[in-house]
This record gives sequence, C-alpha cells and structure tokens, in this order.
Amino acid sequence: MLAQAEWEGYSLIPSERLDGWKAIGSYFGRDRTTVMRWARTRGLPVRRLPGGKTATVFALTTDLAQWASQQTGLDDDMPDAITGNAPTHNFQRHWRLGSLALLVVLAFIVIAALAWPRGSNMATSPELPSDPALSTLYLQARDDWAQRKPESLTRAIQNFEIITQKEPDFAPAWSSLADAYILAREFGTMPDKVAFPKAKAAAEAALKRNPDLAGAHRALGFILYWWDRDPAKAGEAFRRAKALSSRDAQTAFWYGNILADNGQSVAALRELNTARLIEPGSVAIQTDLAWALWASGRESEARTALDQLARQHPDFAVIYDCQSLIKLADGDYVGYVQDFTEYARLTDDKAMLDHVAQLRAALKVGSADVQTVLMAQALAEIEAGDRRTHIWPVFLASVAQDRKQVVDLLKRAEARQEIWGGAGMTSRVTRLWMDDAEIIDLVRRRKAKSIE
Repeated sequence: MLAQAEWEGYSLIPSERLDGWKAIGSYFGRDRTTVMRWARTRGLPVRRLPGGKTATVFALTTDLAQWASQQTGLDDDMPDAITGNAPTHNFQRHWRLGSLALLVVLAFIVIAALAWPRGSNMATSPELPSDPALSTLYLQARDDWAQRKPESLTRAIQNFEIITQKEPDFAPAWSSLADAYILAREFGTMPDKVAFPKAKAAAEAALKRNPDLAGAHRALGFILYWWDRDPAKAGEAFRRAKALSSRDAQTAFWYGNILADNGQSVAALRELNTARLIEPGSVAIQTDLAWALWASGRESEARTALDQLARQHPDFAVIYDCQSLIKLADGDYVGYVQDFTEYARLTDDKAMLDHVAQLRAALKVGSADVQTVLMAQALAEIEAGDRRTHIWPVFLASVAQDRKQVVDLLKRAEARQEIWGGAGMTSRVTRLWMDDAEIIDLVRRRKAKSIE
C-alpha cells in the first residue's frame, strides 16, 4: 500500500477534474485499462455525465485521493511494467509479490470490502445533479466557494440556489448552499443574523432529503456552535459528520475551529492538523491552526506563523483579522487599525469600511478615541442582534483597563445567561484580572460546556 501521506498530497483545493480514462490513469501513473479495471473491481469513484450516445467519464482528484487512501495492494495489482505500458511517474514500485501472494492480497481486499461497516465512506463519491448542465454549474459553484472571495461566494450562492430550484431533491446542493452562506459572513458582506438562519434552513433541507449527508451535519454543527451557542449539540453533529465521512478535510477543519474557540486546545490541534494532512497547502486551515495556537497560549508560534502566511498570501483576508486582534490584545491600537483596515479592504464590506474610516479618524486623535469607537460599535451590534454575547466589549474594556466597565458588561452578560466561547479573548481577560476575584468568577460563569 502506498504511504498515506503520498495520497493525501493529491487532495486539492479546489478539486481538480480529470476528463477521460487516460487522464485518470495518469493521475495514478497507470494506463487506462488498469483504472478501468479498478472501476469495475474496486469501486474507483468515476462519474459519467448522463445524456448522449456515449457517456463522458471523469473523476475528481479529491475522490481519487480518498479512495486510494483506503485501498491496499495497489502497488501489487498487475503492474503496467508487465504490459509494457508503464508511464513515467514519481512513485517507487517494488514488484516482489508472486502470484500466490497477489491472490492473498486480493482476497483480503474482497473480505475487507464485504466486512466494511455501513456508513463508512470506503469508495463512495458525491453525487452530481442528473442534468449535465447543472452538474457543470455545481462543480463551478464548488470551485467558487473554495476561493473564499466576496465575488466568488456571491456567484456560488447564486448558482447553488439555481440548482436547488431546478433540482430540489439534490441534497448536496442544499448542503453546499449552507457552506456558502457560512463563508459569506467571514469573507463576504453578509451579516451573521442573515447568514446563519439561511445556512441553517439550507442544512436542514439537505438532511430532510438525505439524513446521511456528512456535509449537512457538518454545516449544522458549525451553526449550532457559532449561532445557537449549543456546544454539546454542535459536537454531536460534527461527530456524526465524521462517522459518515472520516476523511473529509472541511469537517476536521471546522470541528477544530469550534474546539479551539471553546478552549479545548488539544482536541482542536488534533483536528486542525488532521485537516492539514488531508488538504496540504490550504491557507484557510493554516490560518486557523495559527489562531488556535494563539488561543491556547502559544503566542510566539502563532505570531510567526501568521507573519509568514501574510508574506506568502497577502490577499487572504482572515490572516489580517487574526493579526489585528492579537495586536489589540497587546494594547497596540495603531497595529490593530492597520491590520483591520486591510481585512476590511479585502472583504470589500461597505459597513466595515465605514467603520474603518471612523477608526482611522479616531487614531489621529489618540488611542482613547479608537477605544470609544470600538466600544460604541460593539454595543450597537449587540443591540441590533448582530452580536450574540458581550465577550468582545468585555475584552475591549479589559484592554483599556476599565474595571468598572468590565464588571458592568459582565453583569449584563450574567443577566442574559450568555454562553461564551472565545477562548483566546477570555484567557486574556482572566490574565489581566487574575487577582480580581469578582471578575474571575463572573467570567467563569460564562464558560460553555465541553464539546467532547
């Protein structure tokens, strides 16, 4: 069996489409007859667009990588060198098994396939819409979603909505629509109070059509944590998603995200590193991993990682969002405004850009004026329902060393029985007030239940 890390290297963002048996064979360094046989005997996840006299065969590299990581004996399965058709490839093959050993390996595979538990994703692949035109639209929308740009997310949402209207029983389109709404909050201009309810409705629509759709459980888990503030149920949804699709990078990524925010740093780093192994090179995963390091107290590592990411990927907005908050935690209002300005520019959010203009004007007067603008905005967002908890204004008041305001805000949170995450911010609050028993107790009461 090829080393798992080798196959993980083939999982791309966005997934690459390979058209025809020859291209699929080249992906594995084999000829077309070998992969055609694997499709018949091993369940190689190839797809055929319906319509026409001849079927068009293609595959997605993410499906192929997942399938390959679950196979044994591929290196010993009738090597192309025997047929004289071996293409050039960087895999090192060792053809040392005799025919008897080969039969043993194949028998083992058959037995393992028959014994594989239901619900596992041994050789399954996502469906495509039955209409070829909608299939093309769906693949393009997934690519747009993966780009994490304001304009690409707008296109993705529009196209997923078209698919759900024209083929309403196609559950993956509803699940993908939920994913798009979720990212539109962070990388686009959609406010939380609009995006999260839309995402939840789409995820529930997907599960109504297919209760075993891993992506829909994942999206629902993310919403249950970040919007409904129910860590326990969020954990259940993510574990269900993992059981249905154990090698899904996005599930490990988002699960690690909520674990980090909930202060469960060991589990968070486990999931985020798993996601990084499956999707090497993902800037989004690396950024969240750096943020999880900061939230867990490994500040030097986090800063180094974010600085390097900013140099290598200067157009990835969330890097600057993370850096701005870290600088604010240090009391660096100038650095905060600079990085937050870049974040607003890259997301092209008009409301955020207007807020940045206020901050930059206040900075010309002094840090106290920046603090005043930040606090006014935070409280207005809570009043409008755009922000669900008081953790951000408590953090701001703590940075400003305003004990009276900190206690007042914490008592408001107590009256509302808020459940907090924000481990990175709460740990800084408790560090600043470590000798203040009243504040420490008020913060402790806001602690959320464990996710796992």
